[in-house]
Amino acid sequence: MRTPLTPLRPAVERGYRFEALRYGPATGFVPEPIDLRILAAPQEAVRAIRIQLRANHLFGLTPRELIRALHWADQGGWVQALATLHRGEPCGFTLMLRGGRHIEWTYRSTPAPTTVPPRSPSHGNPYELGSPGRSEGIDRAQVSARWAGM
Repeated sequence: MRTPLTPLRPAVERGYRFEALRYGPATGFVPEPIDLRILAAPQEAVRAIRIQLRANHLFGLTPRELIRALHWADQGGWVQALATLHRGEPCGFTLMLRGGRHIEWTYRSTPAPTTVPPRSPSHGNPYELGSPGRSEGIDRAQVSARWAGM
């Protein structure tokens, strides 16, 4: 007799919400979303802002803001942001663009829903994820005995 498939159960793990918003006079300074992601590690959140600072927004920055952006991305401002995220505190960075616009990056720790396979019982299927037989060598006799007992 075949056993029914067990559906994945939702689990809540820690994630990092990363968002980039642009404010400008054309939208009445209402935030315009540029990017929104849920990332698995604080390093990914900091890497995303560093890439955006270097690649996307350099031409719209004033000379003073360009120096601030490159200093943050390349000379250590990001290290402080990473430490802040590891402590579980929110962090952000804002730059003024030409024409009165500004852009804001924020990231914070947040519960992120994920799906994980159910935990196997102590006598469970050796081929199931998370069971001891999966990571160790599996003896054919043990597998046959387990399947015969079902």
